[in-house]
Amino acid sequence: MLARTFPRSLRLSLALATLLATPAFAADRLPPRTEWKASSSSQQVPALAPQHAIDTDETTRWGGAFSPGQWFQVDLGKVAKVGGVRIHWDSGFAASYSIQTSVDGKDFHPVYTVTDSPGGTEYLVFPATEARFVRLAAPARTADWGVSVFEFEPFAASDAARIDGLDGKDDGASLWSDGHARGIAGKGPGGTRQLEIALPRPLDIAGVEVLWDGPRDGATLQARDARGAWSALDSDPGSLGESSYLAAREARDAGALRLVVGMKDGATPRIKRLRFLGPLRAMTPMKRYQIAASRAHADLFPSSLHMQQVYWTAVGVPAGLQKSIFDEYGNIEPFKGGPQIQAIWRDASGRTAVSDGAERSHALRDGWKPMPSVSWTVQPGLSMTSEAVAVQASGQPVVLLRHRLRNTGTTPVDGTLSLVVRPIQVNPPWQNGGASPIHDIAITGDTASTNVRVEGRTLLASLTPVDQAGAAPFGAHGETEITANAAAGTVPGAKEAHDADGLAAGLLGYRVHLAPGEQRDVVLVFPLGNAPADANGRLPEPPPVDRSVFTAAGYDVLAARVSDEWQKRLGGVGISLPDKSLVDILRSQAAYMLVNQTGHAMQAGPRNYNRSFIRDGAATASILLRMGEVKTARDYLDWYAAHAVHENGLVSPILNADGSVNRGFGSDIEYDSQGEFINLVADVARFGGGPDSVKDYLPKVRAAMRFMQELRESHDGAGLPVEPARAGTFPRDHRAVDQSRRLFQPHAQLLGRLLGAEGLA
Repeated sequence: MLARTFPRSLRLSLALATLLATPAFAADRLPPRTEWKASSSSQQVPALAPQHAIDTDETTRWGGAFSPGQWFQVDLGKVAKVGGVRIHWDSGFAASYSIQTSVDGKDFHPVYTVTDSPGGTEYLVFPATEARFVRLAAPARTADWGVSVFEFEPFAASDAARIDGLDGKDDGASLWSDGHARGIAGKGPGGTRQLEIALPRPLDIAGVEVLWDGPRDGATLQARDARGAWSALDSDPGSLGESSYLAAREARDAGALRLVVGMKDGATPRIKRLRFLGPLRAMTPMKRYQIAASRAHADLFPSSLHMQQVYWTAVGVPAGLQKSIFDEYGNIEPFKGGPQIQAIWRDASGRTAVSDGAERSHALRDGWKPMPSVSWTVQPGLSMTSEAVAVQASGQPVVLLRHRLRNTGTTPVDGTLSLVVRPIQVNPPWQNGGASPIHDIAITGDTASTNVRVEGRTLLASLTPVDQAGAAPFGAHGETEITANAAAGTVPGAKEAHDADGLAAGLLGYRVHLAPGEQRDVVLVFPLGNAPADANGRLPEPPPVDRSVFTAAGYDVLAARVSDEWQKRLGGVGISLPDKSLVDILRSQAAYMLVNQTGHAMQAGPRNYNRSFIRDGAATASILLRMGEVKTARDYLDWYAAHAVHENGLVSPILNADGSVNRGFGSDIEYDSQGEFINLVADVARFGGGPDSVKDYLPKVRAAMRFMQELRESHDGAGLPVEPARAGTFPRDHRAVDQSRRLFQPHAQLLGRLLGAEGLA
């Protein structure tokens, strides 16, 4: 009944709550929950009070201040023997924290410390300790979001997981909290070693993560179900890596776990740390890819797979439907959610290099134009510059990427440049990116005209002849992952690949021989199409590129044309400052505002903004007006006024790119939008044509002012609605309305003077 009634994300909590209250585990039980009291170093608002983290409600939470060093604690009411804690984190989790205990509330001692918390639900075990107070303490430096917890549940030592099969006499509880390494002494089948983890009650978990201390030859994690039957959750063959992430594809109820480990060269496998993997940490294709990236040829994988932040910039045409992002390493994501293309160099001796590990320099064409480049030294005497540019052709945006290798030394250079099409985005998982599934990939055409198709759609065409090409699936554990080919200077035997998990990849190889002073260009072209993505985020087949226009040798001509267009559009802005770079920054920001647009919709970014906020749009238009982009600002005003200003004067704060009112996040509750609309009209009058140019907006400006006035009058002095007409009509208090009136009434007064209109003040 439990499995059918509640979602998996709550079943661990319910199982543990039952565990804590069951008489069968009465020995050393904690005091009843009714005697617990919660306190904290801070709280944001009453709705985030400490008591919410111990109320057994997985939807209420405690939230600390947005500053480092916050703590939360539970007073159990009396001293008891504590053996662990379950933490259900909100999105504001502490990556580093400690669990501390005290018998008197004054002297606290750490019993569990972690520096790489994954968030979600954590089930922590530590050596039994006498305590009345159990504290979660974030360090002096933590996330800007502050610390927030849905549930914090200490549990008795008798209710903690127990390990059987370790050498020595201790119970092994220290293995859960960075304790001393222990050898696996239990005998397993076929000369293996095994240990068992007994669980007082079945838990809904994905598996365990094992940090090894020494060699091993493969590891398998098994789980025992309610019928007593054992089955494999996951396996990790071989001995690569310092850890094993052993998780099922879906979390399941387990009454016990068994770890079976092979011995390498007869050595006893040793474990440095164990960690439970909560229900949300099941094995995903992205996690499998990250594991592969941490092992063989780890230095050749993109930095985001090593949890490093990646910086990038947009590449596109003004108001284009699709735009690429080009990262600090010269990698590109051609369209939103698309696969990443990475360059890997291998010289004649077999040495490999990517720009991630090198010192790089970054530039924009002429210091400000949205034509980015990355330069680095590949090896002594060999430099590489990667540059991206977008043009409008055949009714669609087209992005070109050029990798230029130059021999700056005195001896010849030989090697291979591999361009790897990876099933990941440039944007990392923590920025709403991560996987870009490639279930099917095909490399078509001949060496002089090579195309790469992903999921049945043309991804790119190589304008430079390709010397070798191939595609491969990932394999059960990454055995055929394509990075090994780039490292070895080989290609897979097939030019098509299918991968059920979406982890297929492709490789284009270009042989390079450069005499001193010579250079070699490798140029790719990405047609982005002129149609939006479907409901699944897939783009339709783009129009074909004209190879008589797009050639490797013609890259400089196309780039010069784009440069001239930007010069004409923004280069004539008449600003003089002692520091010219400040003027370049101003021009570049205006250029990126234009690139980030989708049609008339102004957006704050090219990836996570699928909507147009009047707040962002009004501010952007105000800047562009001052940069001479009057038509762009007026087009935005026309578009927003036509779709977002309603008869009653309500201005919807968010529009989708197609002009429909956004009914999701934000919806119609941001009541500052009326004033922002009025400000936009006023700015267009100031900088874009004078009073006559905005007379048509007079009825809508009046309606917006009237809406704010009526909304204000409908609230009493405490900010409560007097007679709300319908749910969602009024904000929780009148402060947003007051602020909007106070900030934008001067603009309404200006409009009144400009237009000779009454009733706008």
